[in-house]
Amino acid sequence: MGIERAFFRLASDLLDAYARGGVFQGLHEWHKSAQAPPIAPPAYPYKYHIWDCFHRDMSHRGRCEYDTSNNSGTLKWQYLTFGAIWSSPAIDKNGIVYIGSDDGCLYAINPDGTLKWKYVTDGYVVSTPAIDKNGIVYVGNGDSYLYAINPDGTLKWRFGTEVDVTSSPVIDKDGTVYIGGYDDYLYAINPDGTLKWKYETGDLIESSPAIDKDGTVYVGSYDSYLYAINPNGTLKWRYATGDTVGCSPAISKDETIYVGSHDGYLYAINPNGTLKWKYATGRGIFSSPAIDKDGTVYIGSYDVYLYAINPNGTLKWRYATGGWIYSSPAIDKNGIVYVGSYDNCLYAINPDGTLKWKYETTDQIFSSPAIDKDGTVYVGSFDGFLYAIA
Repeated sequence: MGIERAFFRLASDLLDAYARGGVFQGLHEWHKSAQAPPIAPPAYPYKYHIWDCFHRDMSHRGRCEYDTSNNSGTLKWQYLTFGAIWSSPAIDKNGIVYIGSDDGCLYAINPDGTLKWKYVTDGYVVSTPAIDKNGIVYVGNGDSYLYAINPDGTLKWRFGTEVDVTSSPVIDKDGTVYIGGYDDYLYAINPDGTLKWKYETGDLIESSPAIDKDGTVYVGSYDSYLYAINPNGTLKWRYATGDTVGCSPAISKDETIYVGSHDGYLYAINPNGTLKWKYATGRGIFSSPAIDKDGTVYIGSYDVYLYAINPNGTLKWRYATGGWIYSSPAIDKNGIVYVGSYDNCLYAINPDGTLKWKYETTDQIFSSPAIDKDGTVYVGSFDGFLYAIA
């Protein structure tokens, strides 16, 4: 019976081939379809590019598989925009670096530091871009819009909120784009730019949403809560911290949600919304946590320290920079941690908490580093430059 089924399938495909213009083409196409293995869907957290969005991917762990051991902290190139850079870099699969600037532009920079294109908006671009599987770039803007930009730098669509959008977008596996607004709403936007739903929190949202493997969306609000929102836009739970939550949550392999608050605590929240533990730093936290493969959590604080916290909530080590840390850490495959500081420097910290190197720009660094697959580290500065450090 198996031979008969194969014969009838071949005969049917050959008849179709005659209709399309050739038996040999039909044989070739049939052979390809019979031999081609199925394409497996990407595993969570879904990644299509080198650095898809703020803090690498939808889990916001900030960790990558790229080796930076040969990065000596020297300048490879720098590209000047015409405004301060709060935005953090995203890197597509071809090595194109996308970043926003206070000058109102979204920039696409080639790997050699030359301009590919820039898109001019009507407001400042603090938001970090996110890139979907088709190369569409999404970014929020001070003019109240979420922009979708084609890979060639032309506008695909824009979606209007009520006020500024400084939150950074994140993209789910079905193409839904999530972003927060200064109008207090978390928005879910369909790939065609229409509204799927919106959820109202009690205050503005600067936090970039994170998405877990079942589609739950986590986001912080200035009303002091961390929110867990179901994929249909209903509330799953919310957890009250002691002050505003301006940073973005990160989701670990065991589904613990980590988030900082302006009350100075790093919170570890169980998937059901209960507190696992909290760790007190010396001042408020706007840096977003990064999670290494061994479960170590890295976060910066306004007390000038970069903290390394064990998975059980105890201190592993802390490293003092020369200024506030608003920047969020990035981690390479070897556990080397990169973070910017208000003291103008980008720091490379070894896994044991010692300094590997630091690179000084000419102004404060609020931007969060992104790591390229060749080990280059990109970061923006208030001096208006995007830096490539290798």
